[in-house]
Amino acid sequence: MGPDESSSQLTPRQFLFATQLIFFATLLLCLLIVHNEVVENDGISFFGVYHGTIEILALGFFVAAYGLWRTSSHLENVSAPALVVVGLRIVAISLFVLLITPFNKGAFLNWAHMITGVAMALVELAIAILLLARYPGAGSIGAFSVALGGGLLAAASLPDWNFAYLFQGEVIFELGIGWCLLEWTRIFEVDQREAMAQQF
Repeated sequence: MGPDESSSQLTPRQFLFATQLIFFATLLLCLLIVHNEVVENDGISFFGVYHGTIEILALGFFVAAYGLWRTSSHLENVSAPALVVVGLRIVAISLFVLLITPFNKGAFLNWAHMITGVAMALVELAIAILLLARYPGAGSIGAFSVALGGGLLAAASLPDWNFAYLFQGEVIFELGIGWCLLEWTRIFEVDQREAMAQQF
């Protein structure tokens, strides 16, 4: 059974949730394999250069990217904002760019990796801000707050301040962004149901 056949049994929101769950499960597996100060300092990117976790992280990134691309296609079909549709595709592509630019293989790849990571995070944050601006509510406020908290924690860990919580900050940020995306799909699923109900 191909991925399209299996995923067709799920709603877009369920499919997104499943792919996000697999992504975070791969992060947990990587963390169980290696967890030290280097992980705290280098964040998720360390798993992309450590020999014992490269394949696992690549799998997680591939599944996450596929889920984001499928979600963007669904949101495009229901006339979601262009920022969300295009933004999700940028994030999906960025995940592959992060994999092919190991930060420990010279200055050029390190800068390429950092620029890609920062740009991806800014796109994700913009998607979260748009959700909060257009659909303020408990879900969007909670999701944005989690993403913002994780982003601030990760940002505070970047300078050489002996504050090594980059990994935790990145994970919290991505959890918040995942929640934001689930809110986007929930909102448009509700809109679709209401539109269908009005036809009868």
